[in-house]
Parts: sequence; C-alpha cells; structure tokens
Amino acid sequence: MWSPKDYIKTNGKPHNQLVITNADATSSIVSSLSSDICSAKAIALFDQPEIHSNDFVRSENKNAFNNLRTYIDQANTRSEIEYIAGGVDIQKVAQMIASECEATVVNLDASNVSDDDFKEQSSPIVVVASLPSSNSFHSNDVLLKRFINVMERKVNQNYAVIYTSGSAKTFENEYVNLRVPSNKSLPIFAKYQLFTPGVFMVLGVTLLFLFIAGTGITWLSGIQTPIRMEAPKQKKN
Repeated sequence: MWSPKDYIKTNGKPHNQLVITNADATSSIVSSLSSDICSAKAIALFDQPEIHSNDFVRSENKNAFNNLRTYIDQANTRSEIEYIAGGVDIQKVAQMIASECEATVVNLDASNVSDDDFKEQSSPIVVVASLPSSNSFHSNDVLLKRFINVMERKVNQNYAVIYTSGSAKTFENEYVNLRVPSNKSLPIFAKYQLFTPGVFMVLGVTLLFLFIAGTGITWLSGIQTPIRMEAPKQKKN
C-alpha cells in the first residue's frame, strides 16, 4: 500500500517477516492507514487475483511490475505486508474504511474506468478495482497505470492505494492433491509410482561405478612387485 501523501503509516514492526492469517489481514491493513486517511479524496483497493510475493522476483516477471514499482518508489508513504495466508477479504477492508470515513464503496472494472467514475463529493470514494484474472501480470500493470492516471486527473495526488489479492494461489495444494491416491485400498504398487526413470538412472550409474571400481581393484591386486635376487655373500675365513 502507498500514497503520495501521509495516508500510510510507516510501521516499525517488520510485516514482511510475518505470515498474517486471513482473519488478521483486514485489521492489519486498516491499522496501517494513518489517522487522517479520511482526508483523502479516493482510496483505491486493487485486487490482483492469485498473486504471491515470489511472483515479484521471478525472472519471467522481471518487467511485469514496472509501473507498480515506480509508484511505490515515488510514494511519500508506504507499507508492506508480504505474507498473507489465504488471501484478503477486500470487500471487508473496503467496508471498514468506508464506515470509518462515512464514505461509499464503489466496485469498478479496472479495464473500463473513466473520469465519470470519480464524482466530486465531500467524503472520500472507496474504490474496489478488480484486475482481470485472465490477464498477465504485465497487462494488469498497464491497467494499473491507466487507472491511476484517471484517478489523478480527478483527485490529483490526494489518494491512497492498497494493492493486494482476494484469492490465494492454489498450485501448491493442487500439486499435493496429485500425489495423494484417491483410492487408499489399492495395493502399494498401484497407489504409488515407486520406480521412476530417475531411480533407474541412479541405479545404472551406481552399478557401472561398482563394476569399474571392482575391475580396478582386481587389476591392482594382480600386479606383483618382483623381488631382486642377489647372490649370497661368501663368508670370509
């Protein structure tokens, strides 16, 4: 989360070293907002589906978050909660902020935002902007910039942004499920693949090594060092 103004607390507690549960995420995010957050003209919550902190450091995503990084780097205040288990209840966060500021919550499609979506009003507008799950991170990063450009035209620098995900990645669970047999009554050889090509490769290399080592030992043991025979010395009378 970030803001061009002082709407985000700079926490001394290292959130990025903690894993926050889904239940605690809402209060942690709201508590990271400063006491004058209601002075903002707009508070935007971006929902990037199934994003994980590791996605920011993957080589294939090297340039996928350029706009996001620029906004964070240039922000006057910012805070980060790196690990949230199970995603964030974004609607609940939006409702808590709206309740505190006596504002309204507006749900927008980030790909179809326009100036008319930001109407002049006394209280801030709390926007939940959903980024398309079918898009790549780079495509959504372009939508993020376009959205913020529209928002800045209407409210200038008087806003705050919360960038998070309402749904967690499921690939780890899917990987585990693929390994778990569906029918537990099957014999062990039917339930599990005990011998894979990798296992046979290791066995082959091991047997080859043992064969070479055994041949070498046999060859060395067959080598005999000749003993030089010398004529016995004659005894002097």
